[in-house]
Amino acid sequence: MHYQRCKRLKLYLIKPSKYDEEGYIIRHYRGVLPSNTIACLYSLTEDVKEKGLLGDMDIKTEIIDEAIHKVPVKKIMKEGKRAAKKGDKVIVCLVGVQSNQFPRATDLASRFREAGIDVLIGGFHVSGVMALLKRPSPEVQEIMDKGVIVVTGEVEGHWVDVLRDVIAGKAKKIYNFLGDKPDLSNAPIPKINKNYLKKFAYSRFGTIDCGRGCPFHCNFCTVTTVHGRKMRFRDPDLINSAIKENYYKSGINFYFFTDDNFSRHKAWEKIFDELIRLREEDGIPIQFMIQVDTLSYKIKNFIKKAKRAGCDHVFIGMESLNQKNLAAAGKTQNLASAYNELISTWHDHAVITHVGYIIGFTYDTYQSVMEDIERLKSEVQPDMASFFMLCPLPGSMDWLKMYKSGDYMEADLNKYDSFCAAFHHQNMSDEEWTQAYKEAWKSFYSFENMKAILSRVHPEVYWSLFKDFIWYKSGAIVEGIHPMLSGFFRLKDRLSRRPGFPIEDKWKYLKRRYKETKELLKGWASLLMEMEEIWLQTRTKVAFETKVLKELQGIKDGISEGFVDLSKNYQRAKDVYQKIKSGVYQRTTEDVPLQLNKIWKEVHSAKFPSINGRYSREDLRRFWQETRQNWYNKRWQRIDVFRVVNNFMRDIFLTSNFVHAVIRERR
Repeated sequence: MHYQRCKRLKLYLIKPSKYDEEGYIIRHYRGVLPSNTIACLYSLTEDVKEKGLLGDMDIKTEIIDEAIHKVPVKKIMKEGKRAAKKGDKVIVCLVGVQSNQFPRATDLASRFREAGIDVLIGGFHVSGVMALLKRPSPEVQEIMDKGVIVVTGEVEGHWVDVLRDVIAGKAKKIYNFLGDKPDLSNAPIPKINKNYLKKFAYSRFGTIDCGRGCPFHCNFCTVTTVHGRKMRFRDPDLINSAIKENYYKSGINFYFFTDDNFSRHKAWEKIFDELIRLREEDGIPIQFMIQVDTLSYKIKNFIKKAKRAGCDHVFIGMESLNQKNLAAAGKTQNLASAYNELISTWHDHAVITHVGYIIGFTYDTYQSVMEDIERLKSEVQPDMASFFMLCPLPGSMDWLKMYKSGDYMEADLNKYDSFCAAFHHQNMSDEEWTQAYKEAWKSFYSFENMKAILSRVHPEVYWSLFKDFIWYKSGAIVEGIHPMLSGFFRLKDRLSRRPGFPIEDKWKYLKRRYKETKELLKGWASLLMEMEEIWLQTRTKVAFETKVLKELQGIKDGISEGFVDLSKNYQRAKDVYQKIKSGVYQRTTEDVPLQLNKIWKEVHSAKFPSINGRYSREDLRRFWQETRQNWYNKRWQRIDVFRVVNNFMRDIFLTSNFVHAVIRERR
């Protein structure tokens, strides 16, 4: 066969991102959630390579996750042309493409096809529409007409055959594996790529889908359409062997088990028992998060063993507090009346509860949504919530119904991200619906609600939840994008913009990016102060704080004894002394011990209003606000320089203590 004459294969596994409202690709300097689809395809490719299923061919695989990587389009195009001249092969695989990523995937595919590169595309969009329509939808047919190879369903057991066909130049236009669900019991476990994980905020984060499929059939979901209602599972022994190997080889100690419903895994207990053994006998500190249904708490020993096995986060598809909404959505397994017991049971075992909540079901109105969010906060009391706008995702029953009836649906698939209105709601205008969605985020992640949650959370998971709040509020409120699409520090390439949007000149682009970055930094600074205040009001004193207070006592004692060996004390105290001595603050040298003694007393006592026996920096906030107003209004005589010095020292003390605590407490 022709593929045997091909000596080198370069395979690009590209997970496309999506465009923002201005046409720029959503990409960050550091990511948060690695892609399990990439891990699966990488593992399958390495399996082909290790077993020599393509002969002695030199196979190289490059991972590109556009959420954190810039796709080097021109480089790949040139590489493809050079490879063709030598008889080698470059294949681009656009993997795990969701509906909102399809426009970006289409643009990438078009560029690569211009260079004659073979392009494969798979994921929930092409699989979902093919499963329900039994034929390509217009947008899928359009890319097929350009020569893009469409792969639907799961490729375990088929991957090497697809590669053989492409290399031999005999690829089909479409590979349909939807009716051939693979046996996962002995399939290669998703593989860790250390270079890929380096681009994430936490680089020891692994993903594994322990099983696929879901026994339920919710109208808004595409999982059962693509993966089926009959659940299939990986071998627990292979899972646990991979976890152990990943820990010793790569230091991976936290996992997201991406199963849509881990509690329905028939071998959940065996997986947990082995993880318990790894933790308690081998001393491997594995932790993980899982997704479960609302009935999981009724499974005997499930939560108890999950906790012992290392579960510290659980994601629950709660969706709505309105039972009529749940019935209309086909989610009859959810009982809103049992939500309190569900959440409290997980809380009893010190596991962080994260609920998915959809806004825009049949019986929702703006007012009812606002009332339900208040109930969610005050009665159900989950630790975290992810909000979504109901979306007719291609591949779901909702989409099929609207597609057949000709109801209005948004034409731009880029908006099918569950974060904006993709159809017209019967009880709310698009503006009201969007406002309800935004207000839900603001309400749940308000200062008062985050403070209430952290005040009652189990101390064991306090810092993990605290950092999740920073991530979620940074994404949803500061950056204005869903946290699951966010990362840390947004990147925008001037020249990589969606077709139809103008490429800005450098000066205009730099001016806008400067303003955006400035606003972002202001937002982060405000978030830092807010989280510091929450920490002050919910924390307990730590040893570091006591140590700093003792050192400050040393400063005071040293100054009171004649400024003996001042160089060993804080530089700030030295600077204050020099400024006072030189007359900057219009005080005599004799006043120094008295003034610094006053500063010490205020720092030591903190002089913060007591809130439930804890502290607050509210008086500092008011002081700096008043000082700024006096400065801007040129009322300099009202500025008390010694209070500025005093409060500056207090702020340094508090912020350094806060930052130290956040850094020290790792997952």
